[in-house]
Amino acid sequence: MRQIRSIMGVLSVYMRSFVDVMSDRSLMNRSLFSSNLSIYRALKWFNIAFSFLLFIPVFASLVSFNLPHLLGYLIMAFLGYATWIFQGITSVPIFEEIRFLALLHLNLHSVFGMWLEFYNRFVIYDDILHIHGGFLGAVAIFPFVLGSSLAWSNLPERAVKWKVWFSALSIVNMFGVFWEIFEFISDRIFRNYPGYRMAQENSLNDTMLDLIYNNIGASIGILVFWWYLRKSRDVNAFMEKMGRKLGEFLETGRKRVRTEN
Repeated sequence: MRQIRSIMGVLSVYMRSFVDVMSDRSLMNRSLFSSNLSIYRALKWFNIAFSFLLFIPVFASLVSFNLPHLLGYLIMAFLGYATWIFQGITSVPIFEEIRFLALLHLNLHSVFGMWLEFYNRFVIYDDILHIHGGFLGAVAIFPFVLGSSLAWSNLPERAVKWKVWFSALSIVNMFGVFWEIFEFISDRIFRNYPGYRMAQENSLNDTMLDLIYNNIGASIGILVFWWYLRKSRDVNAFMEKMGRKLGEFLETGRKRVRTEN
């Protein structure tokens, strides 16, 4: 019963967040590069379409059953809704461009890379996705690190810049290492499964290049964000609001734990 209650709780959080997005609440929804409402709404509908697109490989793999691919497609489909679930749980607003980049990356991997076999057709496709993944990671982390710094600390500007660089690269590398471990375990479990594509064909060489590409993408993402912030100061206020919302959520969680203990 407890597990069913937990699943229902996650679903209700997602639905609440999804309704917030659909209703265009100004606090919850924001476009990073434009204040034009038409651009924001176009991004919103692109994101909704991309989230549904992730289920095409799921249904296709049920027809021509392949267990490792089905599991991978299901994980990617769930991750497609992670930004809405996170937004619903924490009430922290998410830039629609970041949601777009996340859904684009998942579709490039799941729909194009695995289902349409772009990984097998194009040698550099995997390298491009690792660069894009590092870029996405840095762009997604940047607002939270900078926002929390603006909201909760009095660090000088140079210290904030170092904090953003160090935090973004560290978190991108952490997720990169976890992904490589996931690929290693997947290869060991399913390597003899018919039709399974080995993720780490050249082992160490493949792993190290993937991590290097992650860092290249992350560095590009941080530089792009700093460049944009120099042009648009009003984004700082919005990111500070993001930081405050995240801080309030964490503080509420601490109080709940103390109360339960």
